[in-house]
Amino acid sequence: MKKIFVTILLICAANQVQAQSYKIDVTINGLADTTLLLAVHGGATKYAVDTAIMKNGKGSFSKPRALEGGMYFLAMGETALFDFLVSADGNDNFGIITNKDDYSKIEFVNSPENTAMLAYVDYRNKHQEKYNNLMEKLRASADDSTEQKQIRTQLMNFNRPLIAFSDSLANEYKGKFIATVVNALKPLEEPNFDLPADEPDRERKIAMNYYLFNKEHFFDNIDFSDERILRTPFFESDIFDYYLKNILIFKDPDSIIPCVDKIMNRMQAGSRIYRYLLSHTFNFYYKSTVMGHEEIVIHLGENYYLTPKVTWESEKFNKELSDFILKNKPTLIGKTSPDLLLPTPDGKRYESIHGLTANYIVLFFYDTDCGHCKEETPHIKAAYDKYKDALGLEVYAVYVQTDEKKWRDFIEKHKLDWINVWDPYRTGNIYNTFNTVTTPQIYLLDKDKKILARRLDAQNLDKLLQFYQSRTQ
Repeated sequence: MKKIFVTILLICAANQVQAQSYKIDVTINGLADTTLLLAVHGGATKYAVDTAIMKNGKGSFSKPRALEGGMYFLAMGETALFDFLVSADGNDNFGIITNKDDYSKIEFVNSPENTAMLAYVDYRNKHQEKYNNLMEKLRASADDSTEQKQIRTQLMNFNRPLIAFSDSLANEYKGKFIATVVNALKPLEEPNFDLPADEPDRERKIAMNYYLFNKEHFFDNIDFSDERILRTPFFESDIFDYYLKNILIFKDPDSIIPCVDKIMNRMQAGSRIYRYLLSHTFNFYYKSTVMGHEEIVIHLGENYYLTPKVTWESEKFNKELSDFILKNKPTLIGKTSPDLLLPTPDGKRYESIHGLTANYIVLFFYDTDCGHCKEETPHIKAAYDKYKDALGLEVYAVYVQTDEKKWRDFIEKHKLDWINVWDPYRTGNIYNTFNTVTTPQIYLLDKDKKILARRLDAQNLDKLLQFYQSRTQ
């Protein structure tokens, strides 16, 4: 796909009550006179929002307007120094004291929330260190030893202290941004899925139970009504993208689409977090190289973007999306291929896709002037010669242009002894039905004309055919 749809999203406002001004006094002992930047996280992007001139290690950020709630950081040039929280709840006047030789030692003045956040980070780091130590002992212990069983028992309940500590902070600072942050980072309290020792396939079943639990409850601790979470360094990459890449491990659209819908249904349609996550998910699957993910893009288009739920997109975007759906929906994996009835080179005979009786059918749409088509054709021909008898393979090759001489010369040059057809009068609507905006386009069908694969190249076509051949042996 050449074009990437991009939704422009401004994550620069929050629903919560905001302060009408802010003032952050900064003292960095031992710092030479310089300029500091105040910046906010925005997923993978960082935004500078203010500057302060530091004299003798002291300076202030101050404006007669509100800061947006989120995680901020101080920076000198390209170097980020440390993060802190801004709740944007009317209490954004505080001080920061640290030392240029050790920015990990920070004191917050008149900001109990940030002081509590320091305690949380310290607790979490120590918790992670204990976990790492246990895992090292587990790897070093003998299989089925008493020590290993004891370590596994400890690991089963290991996160409970961290969960309890997170809950206490969230309750104490309810309404503050720290509550949203610690809840978002809080581990799930997983049930015990242990099974009897003699249970057949016991380990796989336990692992699957844990996977299904995490898939179902992954976002239980995320407050999707708090848009401040968009302005953090962790939500996009460590939570949302982690879910898309590592939790949704079954890549078929039928598995992914219900999960995406469940997330979107937890948010208010039109809210900034709704807009952001819809756009992010859409682009994630639009750019995906996994075969079949076009179906997810089409689902998001038909059920979100091209409905009254989305009113902010441009007419140009909607037209491009509608065109994408038009050109891709007829040939999604699992559907029966549209039929074509096209003339062969002699002009006396017409060949139909649905009239073919081969076990497997390759649909090959090409242009004789297309460099990539010229490169792929010999490889597809080699696959045809290799599998036509062994697998019962046929190739239905469609020339998408109208220059008959070029077409005949191409067939002769490459010795294409498969089914060759063309559409000189444009009666087959090939451009839209089989998405021949670019060529080559290669599809693989089974004997019932069901689409097994789409947007293939010759190399992956050969791998697929090899796989299907292995199943017959």
